[in-house]
Amino acid sequence: MNKTPIRTKFVKRLVLINDQLCFAALGGHELGMTLSALAGASPDGFTTSVFPANPYARRIYRQMKDLPAFAMASEQIELQMGVVTGVEHALAYVEEIESFRAVVHASPADGIAVKAAEDQLLAKMTEWSTSAPVTGNYRTLGYLRLLRNHYAHVNEEPTSAFAAYLANHSHHLQRFWTNGITDLGGVQFRTLPDGPLTPDNAFALMNVLRVMIEKIDQEFVATLTLADVIWVVAAEVFDRVKGNDRNPEPFARKVRAALREGYGEKFATMLVRRGIDGYLSHREDQRTGG
Repeated sequence: MNKTPIRTKFVKRLVLINDQLCFAALGGHELGMTLSALAGASPDGFTTSVFPANPYARRIYRQMKDLPAFAMASEQIELQMGVVTGVEHALAYVEEIESFRAVVHASPADGIAVKAAEDQLLAKMTEWSTSAPVTGNYRTLGYLRLLRNHYAHVNEEPTSAFAAYLANHSHHLQRFWTNGITDLGGVQFRTLPDGPLTPDNAFALMNVLRVMIEKIDQEFVATLTLADVIWVVAAEVFDRVKGNDRNPEPFARKVRAALREGYGEKFATMLVRRGIDGYLSHREDQRTGG
């Protein structure tokens, strides 16, 4: 298996956020040129006179010469909040895979509790995995979590915790992501929090978020087997289909297709059927009290 359905759900959301950031940058660029032209033509005119049909002109009620600065501030908020939302999705992904594994393959590592989400997941993955996880992805999650706090808390400069993280990890992260594959868009991890967020930097961070989740997900799903997930998939398919589709043969085909779509692997029919027979037998025992 090379992915989980959990990854698919959150990556789709990250793609949507990235599309919205692209749209915001497109609109912001065009609006900036329009506002600059209008401000140049009538700098002392108020929004109510320049935009008489706009229902929000009175609410902002500013002279045109002030609006370009508003546009720049608006772009910063949009870009920063896009990154904040993306990081929230990444942290939600982490919570979901940890909860999922505790259900399908419980282990003593499920009880590990560490304050930082990335450190907790790394500690669990170290216990679950047969080989050491790639720490760069987890250090990236830590960096982005602290960057989220930096933007969300409107900090003028990095907190002591963020500054220490930058000192300890930014050089390694720069080398880790300067890999000839991922486009960093000019991002410099060490100095990024010091200045305005550019559209290209925001796009690059969203790309890093997506790749990071995909890589962590590959490591995570490698800690699972078909036996761990087949009953979960079977239960989802069973609830979705009715009638003859719940008979062993068609049911097994549908479960096999769901496994391929959700987990990226085409399992042997015999293996899937074996798991399906066990699942259906268990359901029948529950129904009859056997």
